[in-house]
Order: sequence, then C-alpha cells, then structure tokens
Amino acid sequence: QIIAEPKSGNNLVLNIDADLQAKVYSALEKRLHDIGAKRGAAVAMNPQTGAVLAPVSHPAYDDNLFSGGISYDNYKNLSEDPNQPLFNRAIAAHYPTGSTIKPLEAAAALQENLISPGKQINDIGYILVPSQYDPNVTYRFGGVTPHGWVDMKKALAVSSNIYFYTVGGGYGDQKGLGPTRIKKYLSLFGWDQKTGIDLPGEYAGFIPDPTWKKSTKGSSWTDGDTYNLSIGQSDLQTTPLQVATAYCAIANGGTVYKPQIVNKIVEGSGDSATVVKQFSPEIVRNNSIDAKNLEIVRQGMRDGVTESYGLSKSLGNLPVSVAAKTGTAEIEYKDKFNLWSAVFAPYDNPQIVLVVTAEEVQALGAVTLPVAHDVLESYFTK
Repeated sequence: QIIAEPKSGNNLVLNIDADLQAKVYSALEKRLHDIGAKRGAAVAMNPQTGAVLAPVSHPAYDDNLFSGGISYDNYKNLSEDPNQPLFNRAIAAHYPTGSTIKPLEAAAALQENLISPGKQINDIGYILVPSQYDPNVTYRFGGVTPHGWVDMKKALAVSSNIYFYTVGGGYGDQKGLGPTRIKKYLSLFGWDQKTGIDLPGEYAGFIPDPTWKKSTKGSSWTDGDTYNLSIGQSDLQTTPLQVATAYCAIANGGTVYKPQIVNKIVEGSGDSATVVKQFSPEIVRNNSIDAKNLEIVRQGMRDGVTESYGLSKSLGNLPVSVAAKTGTAEIEYKDKFNLWSAVFAPYDNPQIVLVVTAEEVQALGAVTLPVAHDVLESYFTK
C-alpha cells in the first residue's frame, strides 16, 4: 500500500566558495608537508556578513568513502589515524592563540582609556617582576627580541611582548587591564562562547580567570598569570573559527557576526529552483569598541605589512592591500609551537578574513603566513 508518493527534498545552497576552499586546503597541505608538520586548520569568512567561505581542517578524508556505506577497514583506518582526519579542527580544535590576542587586547586598552595610542614603552627585551610573596625572588618575562621604544601601532606591527605585558598586567607607572577586563573584552569578541555556526561539534572556547584557577587548581592567580594571558598563553583555549569571527569585527569596524555556512534553502534545481528560505546576516553584538579605537588597531596590523620592521611584510607584494597579525604559541612539547596568521583584505573595504593555524611546528618554521600569501594572491587574481 502506497501512503504517499516519494518526492525530492530541498537543496541547501552554501556560502562556501569551492575554489577558495580547495586553494586554502592545498596551500596549507603543501606548507605543512614542506616542514614536516601534519595538522592544521583555516577559516575564511566575509567580514561584512559572517558568511563562511572556506572552513578547512587538515588532514581531511574522502567523503565518497561514506556515500555507499563505508567499509569496516576504511572506517577503522580513519578512526585510528593519530592525526584524526574525522576531527573538524576549524570549529572543534582549541588552542592558545599566542600573539593573535594582541589586537583584541589593544582595542580593550584603548576602550578603557588605559593608554594613549601614541604613548611609547621601552621594549628592552624583558621585564623583571618581583614575587608577590617573596621580595627576594624576581621573575623574568621575556620577548623574542628587543624593539626599543614602541607605541601601540608599532607594538602590533612588531608583536612586542613587553608592550602587551605592560598593557595587560601593568608595569612601572603604566596600569594594566588585569584578568577581569581582559576576560570581559575577549568575551565581547566571542572567545568563551560558541559562535552558533550551523555545524555540529563546535567548541565553546575558554578564558581563564582567578576564580577558575582557585577552584580548579587550588592556587591563587598571580601577576605572571596575567602576563601570560596578555600574550595569548596560559590556559586560554580558542578555535580557529572564534579567532576568525573576532577578526571579522576588527576588519568591519566592530560588528560580531554569527558565522553561517548555509546561504539559502531552495526547492528544485537550475532555472526552476525557488527559494524556500533565505538566511540573512545575524549580528551577535556591535559597538562594544569605538570605531576610532578599532581604527588604531587596524593601522597597527597594516603597519605589520607595510613597514620594514613589520612581521607580516612578506604580504606586501600582493595585488591588494592587506592587514595582518601573526602568533606563536608555546605548547607542551619542547621546541615545538602552534603558529597563527590572521589577515584581512582589501584594507579599506575588507571582503575576506583568513585565519590559518598549524599544530606542533618545529622551531618556528614558516607555515601560516606563506599560506595566507598563496591564498590571497590566488583569490584576488583569479
């Protein structure tokens, strides 16, 4: 007995740019292979809408293995692979951000009127901090290299740890944000909550604070914890998608959008297709940071590309104006790091934000910035 005739279901039209997705994956795969790394992720978004243009997780797997029912051996190989190809790193892997936190921290310091963007801080390569409990003990917090006198824009361009230790935790006569305000602003950018992307398995992110440390580790929060958090270390955990969503807000002047994979639902196909539902951009929050403050941050990221001292100057020969910030996060393995690059372009009217991360890179090999270069060159010359 036929109860109802079968009929075709509706179709999803995605925001994903298939060519861009393929380019991001191939560029990431090549750079990881070149330096002997195996795992990474990337997210490209439209900062004007929140549309997700390319969510990439490496290594990936062949979807066709599942189309007719996957064999036991094939599934066993995927599920037991130590590099976890079934794990979506773009939305579920969580990492410390390293210096990609610094533009958000700079925006917070400006919004709190803690520091003038033109005030210079002398980066001699380290700060010395007396112990809160024993005045005979002094802790040394270092940078990669001394940068001399830096204001906020130059501090972003050269990624001065000393400047951001000072802005985050306070030092000398300069007051710092402290852990409560750092957490407040990171939360406004969405680093401790799910973005709400229309995919399952998203990780919510985590921002440590004194209450959590006391209840979880049984010890008090120290100045050192604040300094480490100020440069994206400590117990901070975010996803590539959360970083991309925050950088979209920097790029577009302050609006945090919900990331969206699906553009619309249609019935039928081709010329006869009719739209069942169109998804509009969804604003999560805006106006948390004044536009003039975000503009200082944007200029610092632009200087990172255009100035001779900028850490992202390798992007300066692209056919479009780019702003960028890199990050290096220490992990539990000696002489291995997680690397980040976050970029947006064109600078004056951003159409793409691209965040790239690579896991367990040996001795600071160049990975993520060359990936961004390859992808943007292809995207703006195709």
